[in-house]
Amino acid sequence: MRTRKNAFLLVIFLVWVFPLQPATAHGPSGHDEHIATDSGAAMKAQHERMANFRNAAQTLCDAIVRNDSRMAVEGTVQLQKSLEGHEKDIPHKNRKLAKEFHALYTELGKRTERMKASIRSNDLSKAAASYGQVLAVCATCHKKFRD
Repeated sequence: MRTRKNAFLLVIFLVWVFPLQPATAHGPSGHDEHIATDSGAAMKAQHERMANFRNAAQTLCDAIVRNDSRMAVEGTVQLQKSLEGHEKDIPHKNRKLAKEFHALYTELGKRTERMKASIRSNDLSKAAASYGQVLAVCATCHKKFRD
């Protein structure tokens, strides 16, 4: 019971510290559009992917807080789908570090898999901790690569 309470408090804390905002809400891009000829299309697809990721993360948060395993599985599936196609994504800034940018996507996928395993074993307390680790990758990536 105490673990569940701690997990709940962790989720609330993380949502408070790292509020999830739609990727399209960060204002004018200021991107180095001359770097790639199709960067506009790539950035649009990336923004859509991140908006889908945000929605999936919100579903997961709600599922963990409500202790709803079915909703948590649904959120994890959405999360994994939102990561598909990231290979064409480009950072908003620090584009010379694109390999590191894509390595964070890979890490995000691994952490999502671990969270999915916790959810499938009906251990939402462990899933809550995994959720926090997923958000940690988000925070790292946004700090380094987002405007």
